[in-house]
Amino acid sequence: MDRDVQRLLAHADQTRATMRDTLAAMPAAEKAALIRTCAAGDLAALDERTALLVGLLAVVAIFDLGEAREEIEP
Repeated sequence: MDRDVQRLLAHADQTRATMRDTLAAMPAAEKAALIRTCAAGDLAALDERTALLVGLLAVVAIFDLGEAREEIEP
């Protein structure tokens, strides 16, 4: 695996707890607005911090899907 990809995945793994805490602390209305914005594909409307959070969540989700697939497929 590419060294940069490994470094990014390690960073994503280290920040999972921080992301969970951030999302848990986010008010429900703000969380709903974030979900609507992402679902609509309007990522340009996000501020930089939120865009980075969404990007990191996407990386973690992609990684988790790959892990799940490896567990299912030998």
